[in-house]
Amino acid sequence: MPEGTEPYAHHDLLSRGGSTRLPDSPFGVAPDAGSAAGADVSGGKPARPAAAVPSTPPPERPPEHESRILSLRHVARQESQVIGLAASFWEAALGVPRATVTAAAEEFFRLYPERPVQNNSGGSAYADCFWLYTAARLLGPRLLVESGVHRGQTSWLLRHACPDARLYAVDVDLGALVYRDPSIHYHQGDWTELGLEGVDPTSALAFFDDHVSQARRTIEAHARGFRTLLFDDDLDATILHATGAPPVPTIAMVLDDTLEPGERIEWLRRGRPRAYVVDPVEIGRARALIRVRHVTPDLTPILRLRPQGGLSLVRLVA
Repeated sequence: MPEGTEPYAHHDLLSRGGSTRLPDSPFGVAPDAGSAAGADVSGGKPARPAAAVPSTPPPERPPEHESRILSLRHVARQESQVIGLAASFWEAALGVPRATVTAAAEEFFRLYPERPVQNNSGGSAYADCFWLYTAARLLGPRLLVESGVHRGQTSWLLRHACPDARLYAVDVDLGALVYRDPSIHYHQGDWTELGLEGVDPTSALAFFDDHVSQARRTIEAHARGFRTLLFDDDLDATILHATGAPPVPTIAMVLDDTLEPGERIEWLRRGRPRAYVVDPVEIGRARALIRVRHVTPDLTPILRLRPQGGLSLVRLVA
């Protein structure tokens, strides 16, 4: 979940849950490296291509769990609704039986109150944490890479979900860490700098919440042997204003047949103009590697907590 995510209605777009299996791409797939056409035209830090104009961080909001249902009978009703939605989703996406999903969900419900960062403003909140935990728990990887660590909340979740996995936590700046675990391998920099060799695609998982082009991360992950990926902030082109640094092109955009090569998409973020130019080369290369995308269902109608960032499970071709 990105810094300062807010309800989408707070920002204006200037230009225009389920699973996606891929039809033929409208974009040509180049045999070599992508171009820079998709970079944010306003500039910004290289590792965060959509962060065109630095903005003043919003004031830290109170913890989302300051507003929630407390009556145990109704908490149980709410959790039952979440489990029902999760069981249907994970059965379709992973072929996991309902009892296994229920066990993973109940583990999360017990674990979340013990989280090390009670107010994870600027990071993943309850719903995104639920989907991340259940995904990692059900996939059970032996190698797990997290790119984009923030305060360490999701590293904590991943460690509990996969206690025996070799876990790498990577960020361009580890200075904000609140939670550290001696069993986690931390690296300040880019995930491509990790010395990963002999990756077993059947037991490796990469989680990207780093605000870098998701098309680029897909290409990098496939080249390094990863075939199962999780992406946060997988936003449609129509809601790029929902976060300060959207990882354009997102997976949703990679699979969007309506985007035109060279199209300039513009939006406002807290009154500041942002833009992205569609790069057909990068999009084409990434799209050719994606076998299927599963978009986690929105829990907002059940929970009425902070809107989800948009977590997707992506499977790549062999």
